Amino acid sequence: MTSTLTSPVREDGWLTAGELVLTGADAAVRADLIKAVHLLHQLGALRNPYSANASVRLPGSPGHVLINAKGLPADISEQDFGVVTLDGDLVAGRLGPGVRQVLQMHTLAYARPGVNAVIHTHSLHATAFALAHRPIPPNYEPLVNRGQTVDIPCAPYRTRNNGDLGASITALLGQHPETRAVLLANHGLLAFDDGPLSTARLVATIEEAAALEILAVPLGGSKPIVR
Repeated sequence: MTSTLTSPVREDGWLTAGELVLTGADAAVRADLIKAVHLLHQLGALRNPYSANASVRLPGSPGHVLINAKGLPADISEQDFGVVTLDGDLVAGRLGPGVRQVLQMHTLAYARPGVNAVIHTHSLHATAFALAHRPIPPNYEPLVNRGQTVDIPCAPYRTRNNGDLGASITALLGQHPETRAVLLANHGLLAFDDGPLSTARLVATIEEAAALEILAVPLGGSKPIVR
C-alpha cells in the first residue's frame, strides 16, 4: 500500500482539500480523538506533541480515516485534521508536510481486525526500547490488562520515504498477530486498538511499563507474570 496524496500543494508544503465538514457518527469519533489527545497530555505521554500523530476510522465513511494535520498539541481543534482514504489520498481537510510521511504506518494498522484508532508517539521510555531494538515484555500487569499479553516487538529500521518502512511493519504484524503495538527501530511507538480513548490509555500504559522495565534493571530485571 502506498500513500498517494493528490490534493494541491500550497507554497508552505501543506495539502488541502477544502473545509472539513463531518456529521453524525464521524463527528462523534473526532470528539473522542480530541479527548484522547487531551488524555495523553494529562498522562504525560506527549512530551513532544509535534512528534506524534493519531487517527480514527470514520464509521459513517467506509474506507476513510481522520488524521491530525500537524502534531497533537493540547489545544488541537476540530479543524486540525484531514480525511484520507486507506490508500492515503486526502479527500477533505488539510495535512501538514510531516504527516504525509507517516500515513502508511496508520493505514497498515487498519488492516488488523478490530482496529479503529492508531496513535504514534516518541514517548521517552518506549522510544528508548526502540533505540535499543529491544521488545517490551508483558511483565507489567496493567499492560496485560490493556490487552497487550505478548512482547511488543520492534520492527527493523527502515526509511519512511520509499515504502520500506511499510513493508517492515507489514512483516512484523504478520509475525505477531496478537500484538496491539509495535516499536519502530530508532524511531518510536505505534499503537492501535478499538477506539481513540482505549488506544490513548494503551499508549500511556506502554510508556509506564517501559519506564518500569528500565527502573527494574538494577534490581535484577523484571520477571514474567506467573499465574
